[in-house]
Amino acid sequence: MNSASSKKLPSISVIIPSFNQLEGLQKTIKAFSSLRRRGIELIVVDGASTDGSSAWIHSNSSDIDHILIEPDTGIYDAMNKGLKFTKGNWVWFMGTGDLPVIEGVEEVLGVVEGRTSLIGESYPEMLAFGVHLLAPREPGVPEYYNPVWNAKLVWRNTIHHQGAIYSRKLFKGDAYDLRFKVLADYHLHLRIWKKGVECSCFPAIIAEVAAGGVSRDFSRSLYKEERTLKRDVLSGWENMVQEVWTRAKWIMKKGGALAENTKPHQIKTTTPSSTR
Repeated sequence: MNSASSKKLPSISVIIPSFNQLEGLQKTIKAFSSLRRRGIELIVVDGASTDGSSAWIHSNSSDIDHILIEPDTGIYDAMNKGLKFTKGNWVWFMGTGDLPVIEGVEEVLGVVEGRTSLIGESYPEMLAFGVHLLAPREPGVPEYYNPVWNAKLVWRNTIHHQGAIYSRKLFKGDAYDLRFKVLADYHLHLRIWKKGVECSCFPAIIAEVAAGGVSRDFSRSLYKEERTLKRDVLSGWENMVQEVWTRAKWIMKKGGALAENTKPHQIKTTTPSSTR
Protein backbone atom coordinates (compact mmCIF):
# COMPACT_ATOMS: atom_id res chain seq x y z
CA MET A 1 0.00 0.00 0.00
CA ASN A 2 1.29 3.47 -0.90
CA SER A 3 -1.56 5.55 0.42
CA ALA A 4 -0.90 8.43 2.78
CA SER A 5 -2.88 6.65 5.48
CA SER A 6 -0.39 3.76 5.46
CA LYS A 7 2.60 6.03 6.15
CA LYS A 8 4.16 5.33 9.52
CA LEU A 9 3.68 8.14 12.00
CA PRO A 10 6.81 9.65 13.56
CA SER A 11 7.91 8.61 17.03
CA ILE A 12 9.08 12.08 18.10
CA SER A 13 8.05 15.53 16.95
CA VAL A 14 10.86 18.08 17.31
CA ILE A 15 9.69 21.71 17.56
CA ILE A 16 12.25 24.41 16.77
CA PRO A 17 11.19 28.03 17.45
CA SER A 18 13.27 30.61 15.62
CA PHE A 19 13.56 34.36 15.26
CA ASN A 20 16.46 36.07 13.48
CA GLN A 21 18.78 33.14 14.21
CA LEU A 22 19.56 31.95 10.69
CA GLU A 23 23.03 30.52 11.34
CA GLY A 24 21.87 28.55 14.38
CA LEU A 25 18.76 27.34 12.59
CA GLN A 26 20.86 26.04 9.69
CA LYS A 27 23.11 24.10 12.06
CA THR A 28 20.18 22.52 13.89
CA ILE A 29 18.26 21.51 10.76
CA LYS A 30 21.41 20.03 9.20
CA ALA A 31 22.18 18.05 12.37
CA PHE A 32 18.68 16.54 12.41
CA SER A 33 18.60 15.67 8.70
CA SER A 34 19.81 12.07 9.13
CA LEU A 35 17.40 11.46 12.04
CA ARG A 36 14.26 12.10 10.00
CA ARG A 37 14.64 8.59 8.61
CA ARG A 38 14.58 7.27 12.16
CA GLY A 39 11.07 8.42 12.95
CA ILE A 40 11.65 12.05 13.87
CA GLU A 41 9.66 14.90 12.33
CA LEU A 42 10.88 18.50 12.30
CA ILE A 43 8.59 21.45 12.92
CA VAL A 44 9.98 24.96 12.48
CA VAL A 45 8.04 27.94 13.83
CA ASP A 46 9.62 31.21 12.74
CA GLY A 47 8.40 34.52 14.13
CA ALA A 48 8.62 36.37 10.79
CA SER A 49 12.39 36.85 10.90
CA THR A 50 14.05 39.66 8.98
CA ASP A 51 17.52 38.09 8.62
CA GLY A 52 16.81 35.84 5.64
CA SER A 53 15.54 32.92 7.72
CA SER A 54 12.16 32.79 5.99
CA ALA A 55 13.69 32.50 2.51
CA TRP A 56 16.15 29.85 3.69
CA ILE A 57 13.38 27.84 5.38
CA HIS A 58 11.30 27.82 2.18
CA SER A 59 14.28 26.90 0.00
CA ASN A 60 15.05 23.98 2.33
CA SER A 61 11.47 22.88 2.95
CA SER A 62 12.29 19.32 1.84
CA ASP A 63 14.33 18.98 5.07
CA ILE A 64 11.47 20.17 7.28
CA ASP A 65 8.13 18.42 7.84
CA HIS A 66 6.03 21.40 8.94
CA ILE A 67 6.67 25.13 8.60
CA LEU A 68 4.90 28.07 10.19
CA ILE A 69 6.12 31.61 9.56
CA GLU A 70 4.17 34.37 11.27
CA PRO A 71 4.67 36.92 14.05
CA ASP A 72 4.49 35.62 17.61
CA THR A 73 4.80 37.06 21.09
CA GLY A 74 7.92 35.11 22.04
CA ILE A 75 9.57 31.72 22.23
CA TYR A 76 6.82 30.02 24.26
CA ASP A 77 4.10 31.31 21.97
CA ALA A 78 6.03 29.78 19.06
CA MET A 79 6.32 26.48 20.92
CA ASN A 80 2.60 26.40 21.63
CA LYS A 81 1.92 27.01 17.95
CA GLY A 82 4.26 24.20 16.99
CA LEU A 83 2.34 21.70 19.11
CA LYS A 84 -0.64 21.99 16.77
CA PHE A 85 1.42 20.34 13.99
CA THR A 86 2.76 17.38 15.95
CA LYS A 87 2.03 13.85 14.76
CA GLY A 88 4.46 12.00 17.01
CA ASN A 89 3.46 10.51 20.34
CA TRP A 90 6.37 12.33 21.96
CA VAL A 91 7.48 15.96 21.74
CA TRP A 92 10.98 17.45 21.99
CA PHE A 93 11.73 21.20 21.99
CA MET A 94 15.09 22.35 20.63
CA GLY A 95 16.52 25.82 20.13
CA THR A 96 18.35 27.27 17.15
CA GLY A 97 22.01 26.28 17.38
CA ASP A 98 21.24 23.25 19.57
CA LEU A 99 22.48 19.90 18.27
CA PRO A 100 21.23 16.35 18.87
CA VAL A 101 23.71 13.78 20.20
CA ILE A 102 23.10 10.76 17.98
CA GLU A 103 23.94 8.07 20.55
CA GLY A 104 21.62 9.67 23.08
CA VAL A 105 18.82 10.07 20.55
CA GLU A 106 19.10 6.35 19.75
CA GLU A 107 18.51 5.66 23.44
CA VAL A 108 15.45 7.95 23.41
CA LEU A 109 14.06 6.12 20.37
CA GLY A 110 14.65 2.79 22.08
CA VAL A 111 12.47 3.90 24.98
CA VAL A 112 9.64 5.55 23.04
CA GLU A 113 9.47 2.72 20.50
CA GLY A 114 9.32 0.10 23.25
CA ARG A 115 12.67 -1.55 22.55
CA THR A 116 14.05 -0.48 25.94
CA SER A 117 12.04 -1.59 28.97
CA LEU A 118 11.59 0.62 32.00
CA ILE A 119 12.32 -1.52 35.05
CA GLY A 120 10.19 -1.04 38.12
CA GLU A 121 8.15 1.85 36.75
CA SER A 122 4.76 2.30 35.20
CA TYR A 123 4.93 3.89 31.78
CA PRO A 124 5.79 7.58 32.30
CA GLU A 125 4.33 10.66 30.63
CA MET A 126 7.71 12.33 30.44
CA LEU A 127 11.32 11.32 29.87
CA ALA A 128 14.32 13.39 30.93
CA PHE A 129 17.91 13.12 29.74
CA GLY A 130 21.16 14.97 30.21
CA VAL A 131 22.41 17.86 28.10
CA HIS A 132 25.86 19.26 27.39
CA LEU A 133 25.99 23.05 27.75
CA LEU A 134 28.49 24.40 25.27
CA ALA A 135 31.00 27.13 26.09
CA PRO A 136 31.06 29.96 26.86
CA ARG A 137 29.09 29.30 30.03
CA GLU A 138 28.05 31.87 32.58
CA PRO A 139 29.49 31.61 36.15
CA GLY A 140 27.72 28.86 38.06
CA VAL A 141 26.35 27.15 34.95
CA PRO A 142 27.52 23.50 34.82
CA GLU A 143 28.94 21.90 31.69
CA TYR A 144 26.58 18.94 32.00
CA TYR A 145 22.99 19.11 33.23
CA ASN A 146 21.71 15.87 34.74
CA PRO A 147 17.94 15.43 35.22
CA VAL A 148 16.21 15.01 38.57
CA TRP A 149 12.45 14.64 39.08
CA ASN A 150 11.67 15.06 42.75
CA ALA A 151 11.14 17.71 45.42
CA LYS A 152 14.32 19.50 44.31
CA LEU A 153 12.10 21.08 41.66
CA VAL A 154 10.73 23.34 44.38
CA TRP A 155 14.15 25.00 44.58
CA ARG A 156 15.33 25.00 40.96
CA ASN A 157 14.43 23.69 37.54
CA THR A 158 16.14 20.29 37.64
CA ILE A 159 15.07 19.33 34.11
CA HIS A 160 16.81 21.12 31.25
CA HIS A 161 14.30 22.07 28.58
CA GLN A 162 16.28 20.50 25.72
CA GLY A 163 16.66 17.31 27.77
CA ALA A 164 12.91 16.81 28.23
CA ILE A 165 10.83 14.50 26.03
CA TYR A 166 7.11 14.92 26.68
CA SER A 167 4.20 12.64 25.92
CA ARG A 168 1.91 14.53 23.56
CA LYS A 169 -0.97 13.53 25.85
CA LEU A 170 0.36 16.02 28.42
CA PHE A 171 -0.44 18.91 26.14
CA LYS A 172 -4.16 19.47 26.09
CA GLY A 173 -4.45 22.97 24.75
CA ASP A 174 -1.38 25.16 25.19
CA ALA A 175 1.61 23.76 27.04
CA TYR A 176 3.19 27.01 28.16
CA ASP A 177 1.63 29.80 30.17
CA LEU A 178 2.46 32.96 28.24
CA ARG A 179 2.45 35.08 31.37
CA PHE A 180 5.99 33.81 31.83
CA LYS A 181 8.41 35.13 29.21
CA VAL A 182 11.56 33.32 30.37
CA LEU A 183 10.65 30.49 32.75
CA ALA A 184 7.45 29.03 31.33
CA ASP A 185 9.16 25.64 30.98
CA TYR A 186 9.99 25.68 34.71
CA HIS A 187 6.37 26.61 35.45
CA LEU A 188 5.24 23.65 33.33
CA HIS A 189 7.61 21.21 35.06
CA LEU A 190 6.69 22.36 38.55
CA ARG A 191 2.98 22.28 37.73
CA ILE A 192 2.93 18.75 36.30
CA TRP A 193 5.23 17.43 39.03
CA LYS A 194 2.78 18.75 41.62
CA LYS A 195 -0.01 16.94 39.76
CA GLY A 196 1.86 13.65 40.09
CA VAL A 197 3.03 13.22 36.50
CA GLU A 198 5.64 10.47 36.29
CA CYS A 199 8.99 11.18 34.65
CA SER A 200 11.77 8.66 34.01
CA CYS A 201 15.28 10.12 34.16
CA PHE A 202 18.25 8.82 32.19
CA PRO A 203 21.95 9.81 32.34
CA ALA A 204 22.43 9.73 28.55
CA ILE A 205 23.28 13.06 26.90
CA ILE A 206 20.83 13.83 24.08
CA ALA A 207 21.63 17.45 23.17
CA GLU A 208 24.45 19.94 22.94
CA VAL A 209 22.96 23.30 23.86
CA ALA A 210 24.30 26.51 22.37
CA ALA A 211 25.60 29.25 24.63
CA GLY A 212 23.28 32.00 25.77
CA GLY A 213 19.53 31.65 26.04
CA VAL A 214 16.99 33.87 27.74
CA SER A 215 16.97 31.89 31.00
CA ARG A 216 20.75 32.26 31.39
CA ASP A 217 20.58 36.03 31.77
CA PHE A 218 20.56 36.03 35.57
CA SER A 219 18.91 39.40 36.04
CA ARG A 220 16.75 40.56 38.91
CA SER A 221 13.68 40.24 36.66
CA LEU A 222 14.43 36.53 36.11
CA TYR A 223 14.14 35.80 39.82
CA LYS A 224 11.06 37.99 40.10
CA GLU A 225 9.44 35.82 37.43
CA GLU A 226 10.52 32.72 39.36
CA ARG A 227 8.75 34.00 42.47
CA THR A 228 5.62 34.71 40.45
CA LEU A 229 5.45 31.25 38.88
CA LYS A 230 5.98 29.61 42.25
CA ARG A 231 3.16 31.61 43.80
CA ASP A 232 1.00 30.18 41.02
CA VAL A 233 1.91 26.55 41.81
CA LEU A 234 3.11 26.28 45.42
CA SER A 235 1.33 26.97 48.68
CA GLY A 236 2.06 27.18 52.39
CA TRP A 237 5.67 27.15 53.56
CA GLU A 238 6.97 26.12 50.12
CA ASN A 239 5.64 29.36 48.71
CA MET A 240 6.61 31.61 51.60
CA VAL A 241 10.26 30.51 51.67
CA GLN A 242 10.65 31.34 47.97
CA GLU A 243 10.50 35.04 48.78
CA VAL A 244 13.83 34.65 50.55
CA TRP A 245 15.29 31.82 48.46
CA THR A 246 14.96 33.47 45.05
CA ARG A 247 16.54 36.69 46.31
CA ALA A 248 19.40 34.68 47.83
CA LYS A 249 19.93 32.90 44.52
CA TRP A 250 20.17 36.21 42.68
CA ILE A 251 22.75 37.50 45.17
CA MET A 252 24.80 34.29 44.83
CA LYS A 253 24.71 34.46 41.02
CA LYS A 254 25.73 38.09 41.05
CA GLY A 255 28.52 37.30 43.49
CA GLY A 256 29.78 34.49 41.25
CA ALA A 257 29.74 36.73 38.19
CA LEU A 258 31.62 39.46 40.04
CA ALA A 259 34.29 37.01 41.21
CA GLU A 260 34.68 35.69 37.66
CA ASN A 261 35.06 39.19 36.23
CA THR A 262 37.74 40.15 38.77
CA LYS A 263 39.96 37.13 38.09
CA PRO A 264 43.31 38.00 36.48
CA HIS A 265 43.31 36.98 32.83
CA GLN A 266 46.36 35.53 31.18
CA ILE A 267 47.61 37.60 28.25
CA LYS A 268 47.97 35.48 25.14
CA THR A 269 51.05 36.04 22.99
CA THR A 270 51.58 35.11 19.40
CA THR A 271 54.85 33.33 18.68
CA PRO A 272 56.55 33.64 15.28
CA SER A 273 55.79 29.99 14.50
CA SER A 274 52.03 30.64 14.79
CA THR A 275 51.91 33.67 12.54
CA ARG A 276 50.94 33.46 8.89
